[in-house]
Amino acid sequence: MNWITFLIISWVAFGLEVGFRDALRLAPGDIAPSFVVPLIVYIALSAPARHALWAALILGALIDLTWLLPRDDLAESSVLGPHALGAIIAAQGVLAVRGSVIRRHLLTLVVLSVAAAAVMGIVVVAFMTLREAYGDPIRFNPTGELGTRLLGALYTGGTAVAWALIMRLIDPAFQFQNERGLRRH
Repeated sequence: MNWITFLIISWVAFGLEVGFRDALRLAPGDIAPSFVVPLIVYIALSAPARHALWAALILGALIDLTWLLPRDDLAESSVLGPHALGAIIAAQGVLAVRGSVIRRHLLTLVVLSVAAAAVMGIVVVAFMTLREAYGDPIRFNPTGELGTRLLGALYTGGTAVAWALIMRLIDPAFQFQNERGLRRH
């Protein structure tokens, strides 16, 4: 896998995530699509397992660093870990099923992105609920967050359609190889 291409595409995905996500937010609540989850799924479908898991960890940690949580003292803070763990678990799920799906089909990326976003959302809510239960001064509503994240996972399928079309064009730049180090055609 070409890590320079990965970094450039990740930069674009995070630019969309931070800058454009609010424009696509649905009126009731914080239901918004993710631009990073389809990238995680695409990498997990195409790259060797070791590279896919490292990429998921990096992207999940970056999501954590850009996610600000309100605290009881009216400040905001970020928590490193929930999205990183969720991204690794989601990528591992994609790695588990990639042998039985048609990797280059548009709907594969869409369906697996919805599933991966749902898994990430569940992991984040579980992680933050445990953290709050042990006295962390964050303000976190688990029920509302879970519903918002699961609806956002469905909405992420829309961004996955666009990503599938874009990734099909730039796939050669990634220079993916199979597990034996042979370049994929």
